[in-house]
Amino acid sequence: MGGNQIQALAREVRGQSEVLERFARSKLPKAPRGSIFVGAGDSYAAALAGFYASGGRCIALDPYSLAATPEMAEGLEVFFISVSGRTASNIIAAKKAGRYAKRMTALTAVDDSQLARLTGRVVKLPLDYVPRTVGMSSFSSSLLAVLGIAGGRVDCDFQSAYKRAVKDWRMISYGKGTTYFLGNSLAYPAALYAAAKTYEILGFKAHAELLEEFSHLELFSLERADVVNILSCFDPSDISRKLKAVLSGQGYQCSKVPTSGASNADRLFHSVFVVQLSIIDRARKAGLGEPGFLGEVGRLRASDAMIY
Repeated sequence: MGGNQIQALAREVRGQSEVLERFARSKLPKAPRGSIFVGAGDSYAAALAGFYASGGRCIALDPYSLAATPEMAEGLEVFFISVSGRTASNIIAAKKAGRYAKRMTALTAVDDSQLARLTGRVVKLPLDYVPRTVGMSSFSSSLLAVLGIAGGRVDCDFQSAYKRAVKDWRMISYGKGTTYFLGNSLAYPAALYAAAKTYEILGFKAHAELLEEFSHLELFSLERADVVNILSCFDPSDISRKLKAVLSGQGYQCSKVPTSGASNADRLFHSVFVVQLSIIDRARKAGLGEPGFLGEVGRLRASDAMIY
């Protein structure tokens, strides 16, 4: 990804809809009850979406947790989500779980990777993997694959969801302190993803939390310089409205992204697109030509040493 990488990311986000529309029509395997979705980083957020999309019939794990207790995979199908297929913890988990699992599948962009070889079955994500790039279309594709595998047919008008996101992305705010992203159910993986991109691209302090748990936990350390963003889809009692009113009434900064879309997938992808568009715009305003993490050489080396 040469030149101005932020501009390239913007083009990537704009062009996602057609790719996702085609991928949604592809034939995907189906996850039997009890299947395990495994992923790290962005892919952990996608794995969690599998838990919620399956109605709890499937579970989500970080790969190192599975590596610590591989017998959890006894007689079950395991779906590893890794765009590169190179993440060390996924390789370790696949080697260990392979002794117990009924079947293993890799959701990856690199179908000849070590992870792909270990699992034996591959769902090829519709993109070319480029090292040290930020997950935009790669996350959307991984998320779509997981939804299809965990819950069956994905009913989403991606182009419409994107157009609605173009109208709503300005509702996301960023603080001088910590930027919080809150979401319930399927919106929580989107909140995790939002925090991850805020770290990587903008270099800001960010944190994701379940909508209900925030009021029990982080609320007690909330500072005036912080900002709270609520992804309000999948909020059955509309507590996001109440939380926004309470926080705003106390002088705290709180934004609420509305529910938008006819189906669960519509609502989820609308939130993901809102996050992507917001972060790209904030990067442009900050004058960034590339994601912030690429300029943090020491941290990047430490991350590479731990992940690969």
